[in-house]
Amino acid sequence: MIIGNSAKGVATVLAAGVSNGSFPAPSKSIAAWQWEHIWFVYSLWAMGLLPVGLGFLFSNGSIPAELARDPSLALKVALFGFLWGVGSLLFGVSLPRLGMAITNALVNGIVAFLGSLGPLLLGSVQLRFERLVWLTGGLTLLILSLILCAAASVTRDHAQRAVSRASGSRSQSIGAVLVATMAGIMSAMLNIGFVLGAPLSHRAVQAGCPSSLATVAIWVPALLGGLVFNMGYPVWKIFARGSWATLFCGRNMASPWIRSSFMGVLWFGAILLYGIGASLMGNDGAVYGWVLIVAVSILASNGWGVVTGEWKDCGVKPKALMSVSTGLLILSLILLAAKS
Repeated sequence: MIIGNSAKGVATVLAAGVSNGSFPAPSKSIAAWQWEHIWFVYSLWAMGLLPVGLGFLFSNGSIPAELARDPSLALKVALFGFLWGVGSLLFGVSLPRLGMAITNALVNGIVAFLGSLGPLLLGSVQLRFERLVWLTGGLTLLILSLILCAAASVTRDHAQRAVSRASGSRSQSIGAVLVATMAGIMSAMLNIGFVLGAPLSHRAVQAGCPSSLATVAIWVPALLGGLVFNMGYPVWKIFARGSWATLFCGRNMASPWIRSSFMGVLWFGAILLYGIGASLMGNDGAVYGWVLIVAVSILASNGWGVVTGEWKDCGVKPKALMSVSTGLLILSLILLAAKS
């Protein structure tokens, strides 16, 4: 039985979503490092070594040649990557405050909404009326899920800190939700950069790049743009605290390095799979594929949140809100996948 390219694309994007939703999991229980050490190593691999290494070593020279041939387009893609980098950094800052499940749901819900509409508003992708209606329905369910997720975050934090910090927990939670919201708005810029950079990918294939690596021509400038903030801020924090020795000295350094590096592998693997899957899905892959990867990412992170105990000692109401939010998200995923 031959599976069509669209079905293969959907399957590839779904796998990307699982990887993307799982990438923060290895950072759990790294007691020897602070957040900035983890994010420094993760960013080094995810946005620097892996995309540049693949692009320059395994593309038969086509990717660096195409980037040099059209530096203005590469710079535009890098600019959107820079904006995405701000959102990615804010995502990392939100993780220890809100937890893996809530942060992924809030950020990725906003990313799905804005990232899928962006190519349509720019005119880079056009949908038939019927598919646009289905997309609107899926996004509506996604937004309802997002609202319930935010409510679950506030009530969960309030319940968990009721004994020691009842008066301040709500304001702290709301502040963290606002940071995560801004992270989602800025993170949506990555998909717009992906759509704008499509000619780089097409020309790389024509120049001899393997089709499975063609989207790396887009990811190299986009992720290097994002690397500016994602490594810059941790470096500043490490200098400010004088904690460079923590990265390279002391006992049991192998485990934090391996875990943080694996975060980068999972995240970049997700981005690479998304690029392949969206291309297989056709002209509207950057719209439907983007929503699908985000929806599956949220589901995966919700699962990790349960496994790692983020919902302990919070009572019934937050869990009920998050359960309904997850149900709406699943309905959104089914609706979107059916028309992809």
